[in-house]
Amino acid sequence: VAMPERGVALPIGKGRVLREGSDVALLSFGAHLSEALAAATILEAEGMSVTVADARFAKPLDTDLIGQLHRHHRCLVTLEQGSTGGFGALVLHHLA
Repeated sequence: VAMPERGVALPIGKGRVLREGSDVALLSFGAHLSEALAAATILEAEGMSVTVADARFAKPLDTDLIGQLHRHHRCLVTLEQGSTGGFGALVLHHLA
């Protein structure tokens, strides 16, 4: 992999969209981005249009990204390590 000579700082509290679709949004937090991309490939083979987003941060939460995913998709799925009161709970609380 080609590496830049100097790294670029991540904007704090901002996620990124890696793949754009319109039916299902997969919002990954932590170590599950590769699984989200693999799931998107499987779902697309079944005829679904899938967005994959990398949240990057749980605090502060990227409420703009979450709102956009919620408004423009029929389904929003969060992927995380599965801790009680974790990322998925934060997203659900924001949407409520």
